[in-house]
Amino acid sequence: MMQLKKGITIHNKLPERYDALSINSGTVYHTEQEAPPVNFQGLHYTPRYIDGAYVIKRDWRPLNGDEIRCLQANGQRTDYSTIYLGDIPEQLKDLFQSLSLNGAGNRDEVMEKLAASPEKTKALSEQINAFLQPLANQQPFKFHCIGINFPNIELVACNTTRLPAGYKPQDIRYMGMHNDGTRDMTIYTANKAGNRISINIGEESRSFLFVNLSMVQAINMLKKKIDIAEHNVNIANIGRFFFQYYPDYPVIKIRQKPYQYYIAPTDNCFHDGSTLGSSTLDVTMVYFGNFQY
Repeated sequence: MMQLKKGITIHNKLPERYDALSINSGTVYHTEQEAPPVNFQGLHYTPRYIDGAYVIKRDWRPLNGDEIRCLQANGQRTDYSTIYLGDIPEQLKDLFQSLSLNGAGNRDEVMEKLAASPEKTKALSEQINAFLQPLANQQPFKFHCIGINFPNIELVACNTTRLPAGYKPQDIRYMGMHNDGTRDMTIYTANKAGNRISINIGEESRSFLFVNLSMVQAINMLKKKIDIAEHNVNIANIGRFFFQYYPDYPVIKIRQKPYQYYIAPTDNCFHDGSTLGSSTLDVTMVYFGNFQY
């Protein structure tokens, strides 16, 4: 495995501190490692990946002192090069718990539970805004989505927009480790895209996985391996090239307990979420902004 480079850092307010983090020895092409099966609400299937997907090696271990120091955000923190970790306020946690989202089996049931308590949902919205305002760096922020994932999915990101109506979970092809960059940005402007906050409002812990390199760092490393112009490396395919040529660069895993959040520049780093080991529906609440503190 390669040594961590100084890159994207972590501002860690979790009570578990760095015990919540672990590190592995990199990634492998998805066909080299079978995905764990899903068994939930009568569904039994093995997740499959898109062509070109890279997945995480499973040799996780605690971080050593040098690795912790490399990841610690000492000094200036930003919305494009810092990941923030913490617990939501107790009052907000109590409001989420009062909605009784536990036990939901799918997205419709989650949304029904939210719609069934309009007064609580209104209070929740007000409390979330009050929580986010001091973190927003005097910039606007907006609600993005309620994220729903099945349990025991090793890497959850997928694009279901091109699937036909009435598709089944078995039809999904997962993306593997990726960056969120779109045609509206380039490798060199991904740092201007802001970041997201994702709050775990499910019953069980989940994980956020990331590579602590910015898009510019990744392209500069690739320049040492290939002619990036000849290979037409761009924001949409940089992940495939990076993991092909640097499979031994480590991935960091952050355990996110219920009612904990991460803030991350997901356009500016390779990442994914994971529900591996869980048995209940994964539910997150996501906002976009330029959060930093």
